[in-house]
Amino acid sequence: MESNDALIAGALDHLMRHTLTGCAQAAQHAAQLLDVLSDRQDIDSETRSLCGRMCERLETGHV
Repeated sequence: MESNDALIAGALDHLMRHTLTGCAQAAQHAAQLLDVLSDRQDIDSETRSLCGRMCERLETGHV
C-alpha cells in the first residue's frame, strides 16, 4: 500500500471509530492524519482541501 493510501485508510479508520464511539482520542488521531494529508503536494488540491476542512472540524469538536 502506498503511503498516501495508508494515511487515508488510517484517517478513515480513526474517523469511523470516533463516529461510532465518540472516542476523543480517535478524533485526535484522525485529525493528525488528515492534517498530514492536507499538506501533501502529491495529492490533488480538492482532496487536500477536504482533508484540511475535516481536520479543522475534528479539532473544533464539530463532528
